[in-house]
Amino acid sequence: MKKNHYLLLIFSLFLISCSSDDDSSVSGVNNAIPLSTGNYWVYDITMEGITGQDSIYISNDTTINGNIYKKFKTESFPIGFYSTSLRGNGLRNTDGKLYLSGGVDTGIPDFPLDLTISDFIIFDSNATAGTQLTSVNGSTQQQLEGFNITINYTLSSEAGESYPSFTTSNNESYNNVKASVVKLNMQVQVSIPDFPFPYTLLPAQDVVVSTQYYAENIGMIHTSTNTQYALSSLPTIELPIPQSYSQHQEETLSSYNVE
Repeated sequence: MKKNHYLLLIFSLFLISCSSDDDSSVSGVNNAIPLSTGNYWVYDITMEGITGQDSIYISNDTTINGNIYKKFKTESFPIGFYSTSLRGNGLRNTDGKLYLSGGVDTGIPDFPLDLTISDFIIFDSNATAGTQLTSVNGSTQQQLEGFNITINYTLSSEAGESYPSFTTSNNESYNNVKASVVKLNMQVQVSIPDFPFPYTLLPAQDVVVSTQYYAENIGMIHTSTNTQYALSSLPTIELPIPQSYSQHQEETLSSYNVE
């Protein structure tokens, strides 16, 4: 009987020890992107059939709607989703939240969509995984080979998981890492002559899902972005765009300098 009590005590102490380790492994990444002028980050880009490199840096202060932001620029035209999203835009950190303002090119080849955002939260140090950070809805109209199309969209972000350590694809390890997920949901309708109502060409779906990993006092260390869509069949009319599209892209930090 005493032996059973002894084993139970050991088991209880083991559980307490494991619980304590789990709690200590999750902490806020308060300085997800060090925002000092001159800081820079270089990323290796890989996607189907294409490899390249993006270099992004903080050029100067800029004032937007009365708030001071750090303006990001790139050495050349970027190919990565993350660098494209920051290029030419302003970023500020308030209470562990990163606010992005400016114009964003979503990078969808067949449905070009440039969005203007104001204080869009791309990261929140204190948010638990799955918490929505920001959601922006909108609608825009474009011409596509003589057809009027309407794009209804929702751009949103949510907090991701926290990691005591994270190893990127180039085998670099970082401590105290937290993820953030950016999603673009789209619905596309096309107006067809002599057709009484718009035809839903693209049912509402997540077209872009980008998971970004931030290491404390370093910046974004890895981004995994999936871009895809599947169109509905359009009877009697053929549009000059593929029926479906899919692309996976990885952006991995290769070098950086921060203060």
